[in-house]
Amino acid sequence: MLFVCYVTIDPDARDESLARFMENGVVEPSGVKLLGAWISLTQQETWSIFESDSAEAIMALFDPWTDLNVHQIAPVMDFDGLKKFLESKA
Repeated sequence: MLFVCYVTIDPDARDESLARFMENGVVEPSGVKLLGAWISLTQQETWSIFESDSAEAIMALFDPWTDLNVHQIAPVMDFDGLKKFLESKA
């Protein structure tokens, strides 16, 4: 299953968040495949897309960051999947 995550970084936590990233990067736990990640030019927002079939693996991916950032995670599908879904209802 695909997920998209939007992260907001509190300005007071930005430097700590960036320092943690430089030290450890983003560690992909077993069961999670990070497909892409981007940060805004203000360095206070990020977007990522990842694939996983495990809620526990998703929690393990974001747990090291939850003391600094607010994460909004949503399951998503691509437009081909949407088309197949809509066609199956017809």
